Amino acid sequence: MSTVDEIKARWPLTAMLARCNISVPPRGKFHSPFRPDQNPSCEIYGETIRDRSTGESFDSIRVYAEHKGIGNSEAIKQLAGELPGREPKPKSQVHTLVIPPLHYSNNEAYTLSDLRRLSMPAIEFAAVILGTLGFGEVAGFSCWILSDGDRRLAEARRMDGENFPAVKTLGERKSHTLWGSCKSWPIGMNPPKCKVPPGLPVWIVEGGPDYLAACDVLMSSAREFLPVAMMGAGQNIHSEALPFFRGRDVRILAHPDEAGLAAAKNWLRQLAAAGSRPRAIQLQGGDLNDLVKLHGAETVATILSNDRAAR
Repeated sequence: MSTVDEIKARWPLTAMLARCNISVPPRGKFHSPFRPDQNPSCEIYGETIRDRSTGESFDSIRVYAEHKGIGNSEAIKQLAGELPGREPKPKSQVHTLVIPPLHYSNNEAYTLSDLRRLSMPAIEFAAVILGTLGFGEVAGFSCWILSDGDRRLAEARRMDGENFPAVKTLGERKSHTLWGSCKSWPIGMNPPKCKVPPGLPVWIVEGGPDYLAACDVLMSSAREFLPVAMMGAGQNIHSEALPFFRGRDVRILAHPDEAGLAAAKNWLRQLAAAGSRPRAIQLQGGDLNDLVKLHGAETVATILSNDRAAR
């Protein structure tokens, strides 16, 4: 019997729904427990919930993943650890995030400003006011690095704009996630150098370049918001991070490609269930970083001030 089969045998759908405090009728259609649903669109078929509106199916593992705000692979890993005879990793084997010594210098700030075509106030805001941006050496290269006070995720990009070369099991890549990082953790919720006011609106963007671009738009706008970055469209927002967004207005500015649109839909569902007021903004002509490079932060700020939400 495979691990997945063992999990489903121990936690059939009804047992998993009860574990996750999800109440649904055994027969007939009901509202989706995983997304805003104006008309009942879900039914139970055997060991699966089928959502007729979206075409999605949810077995007991997917129900657990949606409830926790994690991916299916992580859900399988967590549930497998609870099976009889499966022991969790000893604490000594649990990875902790390793961040190299970070610093700030005007020369590197100017270099990054030129590289990303962003204003110096945007770079200074991220590095000096928020403390989410720093400079250091990663894999033998001078890099700009994003992290925050939670120390759950840090990601580096080279100062020369080139890719990191392939090494061992890692292929060539634009960004390098530091050892011990949790990729589903949003960067920017807990800036090391300032406190986030309660109720401050949040912009969720995708990736490091868009995070800096959001800082540039913020510095060019009369509006106040907190830039937050998800480091990958394939990531759910970590379940432990979701309470931060409760009661806040949240804009999602994911990349305007298939993966980005799917991510925006997924994050909308997670944030709405967590009690925030999310809106997905459909960017035209590129991602936020592209638009700021092409039109300038001030123009983009004006465009976004008149946006229409795409739910």
